[in-house]
Amino acid sequence: MKLLCVLLVGLATACAWAGLKTENSLQLQVNPGQALRLELSSGDYRIEPGANDQILVISRKSSIQPDEKPHFGVDSNAQEACVKVNAPQNYSAVIQVPRNSTLRVRLNGGRLQVNGISGDKDIESHAGAVSIAVGAPENYARVDASVNVGHIQASPFGASEEGFVRSFSREGPGRYHLHAHVDSGDITMF
Repeated sequence: MKLLCVLLVGLATACAWAGLKTENSLQLQVNPGQALRLELSSGDYRIEPGANDQILVISRKSSIQPDEKPHFGVDSNAQEACVKVNAPQNYSAVIQVPRNSTLRVRLNGGRLQVNGISGDKDIESHAGAVSIAVGAPENYARVDASVNVGHIQASPFGASEEGFVRSFSREGPGRYHLHAHVDSGDITMF
């Protein structure tokens, strides 16, 4: 009976593991404290907390044609793990990272949502909308945001800017740094 239970648990685990590994998704093990760099082609991305020891990129389009598959690149060293996503038009993905992460994101364009991640954040996009859940504002030592053309709405920090070449910066008692820049588009911090 014990053997049967062990086999069933092992089979369930193997099925769950196989479900995470598809040709349209990527899983990368990371070390504790390792900084994360994401280089993303244009698309719609949501970054959210996941397992403490991995980055998981899950394509959200249910059926992807062979010529529309995303291409992933990975580079990792002791200090930083880098994931590059080169995806087709109208690509959408959820990216799960450890909840406590130093995060650096470069997006060609589109929409980016960052939710529930504690730690330093350095986020830039050429065009589109960037939304960042900042949590408690007192957790930040320095915050700066800028747009060449667009709108900044950062209610937790008492900032709202709109127009050409707009920016704001704040200093506080915390330990994290937050940098956000969009060439043309919007930044929302909530």
